[in-house]
Amino acid sequence: MNSWKANLFGVAILLIFAPAIALAATPSIDRWSLELQEAEPFESPFVTIFHYGEKRVCFVSSKHDPRRDSPTSRTIAAVIEECDPEILILEGLPNIIGEGDREYFVREAEKCEQNPDSYECGELHWAIAEVKDAKTVIVGAEPVTIEEMEFIVQQGNGTLGLEDFVGYEISRLIIQAKRQEDFHIEDVPDLVVNHLEYLRSVLPKTEQYDEASYRRWLEDEVGLSYSELENSSYAPGNDEGSNLLQIMSYHSMLTRDHFAFERIQELLKEADSIFVMYGSSHLATLRRALTENSTHVVNKKYE
Repeated sequence: MNSWKANLFGVAILLIFAPAIALAATPSIDRWSLELQEAEPFESPFVTIFHYGEKRVCFVSSKHDPRRDSPTSRTIAAVIEECDPEILILEGLPNIIGEGDREYFVREAEKCEQNPDSYECGELHWAIAEVKDAKTVIVGAEPVTIEEMEFIVQQGNGTLGLEDFVGYEISRLIIQAKRQEDFHIEDVPDLVVNHLEYLRSVLPKTEQYDEASYRRWLEDEVGLSYSELENSSYAPGNDEGSNLLQIMSYHSMLTRDHFAFERIQELLKEADSIFVMYGSSHLATLRRALTENSTHVVNKKYE
């Protein structure tokens, strides 16, 4: 289980019934499509710098690659040096993260520097490592788990339920873990058990699910086994050829984009330079919304 999730059990449960952001109020966020992605100026990783007068948002379009010396990691370092951000908004960190959590995340990043091949480490940790000796604030923008679940199930119009969301959450974690060099397929059952423990702490009525029921769900509803799960298995999609994971990823992406956009707008009131790092699809869908009030936009690739 991701170690930061374990540390947030108590905080997350306090916010279980926090009201979600009104998604319809956020302008110009596009739904993901292959055409939208192909219109991006470069292949990831790269940065788009949105200028708003004297303020700027340096948005890294990351290619998910957990290696410490990956092109994404090198791009992160270059952008942080160029933009000198006051705040980091990092994919994967919930919106309940605040300045008081900085010390914990720096410790986690230092552990990853000592053991960079661990499946718990990735570009999030390398970004934090770049600012560990600075005063940069580290925050998140992800919806808490129950907010994301409620939105995805609602979008399903009666076709999706709690079991589907639990399956989606576990599948997403397995796919992320598979990117690490030290990952072994034999580790999956323990990974599932650990993540179910986390989900039980933040979602009601999940005690009935176990590793065996998840495996059955994956095979029956998605048509895949553990070994067949890969990045493309949950690439956002919402057409007749999309599997259940892809459909839920499509809906998840919309709510996550809205939360990210609102967080950026909120923090621009406080800071002159903000570093944002999300996967390439999120910059593609947020580009139009972030461009609308900008005074100047620069796209840059460092390699």
